[in-house]
Amino acid sequence: MKKYLVIIFLFGIQIVSPSQIDTAALKSIKGITDKMIEIISGDIGAERNWDEYRNLFLPTAQKASIRISKNGKTSVRVMNLEEFIRYSGPLYARDGFEEYSIGLTVNEYNGIAVVFQSYYCRNLLGTYEKRGINSYQLVHMDDRWWIANTLFTAEDPENLIPDKFLDEKNKNTSKGR
Repeated sequence: MKKYLVIIFLFGIQIVSPSQIDTAALKSIKGITDKMIEIISGDIGAERNWDEYRNLFLPTAQKASIRISKNGKTSVRVMNLEEFIRYSGPLYARDGFEEYSIGLTVNEYNGIAVVFQSYYCRNLLGTYEKRGINSYQLVHMDDRWWIANTLFTAEDPENLIPDKFLDEKNKNTSKGR
C-alpha cells in the first residue's frame, strides 16, 4: 500500500510541476511584459507553457498586429488568446523563437498602464529577424498586473523605432541610421 501511495504522490508532483505559474513576475509592469516574451521564446521543438501565458491576460484580452505592406497599405490582424496560441504556437515550436526587450516606456495612472516595449526577435532557423514595438494595456487588480490587450508592429526602413523608445545601449542601432 505504501508503494502505491508513493507512486501516486510522485505522479501528482509531476502533474503539478509543469503548470507552476511565476507570480512574482506579475507584481510589476516590467515583470509581466518581460514574462510574456520569455514564455513565447524557446528552442526548436520546445513546447511553450500556454497555461502560464494565459495567466498573464484578462479572459477577454485580444492580441492585434499591424502590418504595412510594401505598397503602403496597412492591415490589422486581431486574435483572442486561443486563436493566437493555435496560430503562433506551432510556429514557435517548429522554428524556435527568441524575443527580448530593448526598451520600455511606461505611462501609469490609478491602476492602468499603457506600455511600449521595444523588442528584438528572430526565429532560430535564421529566416526571420525583426525589431518593433509591443504596446500593452495593463490593469492592476487583485495585487497583480493583468494584460488587457496587446498591439504590436514591426520596424521597417521608413519607420524606425525612435530613440526615445530604446534603452541606451540600443539607440541608433537601426539599419539605415
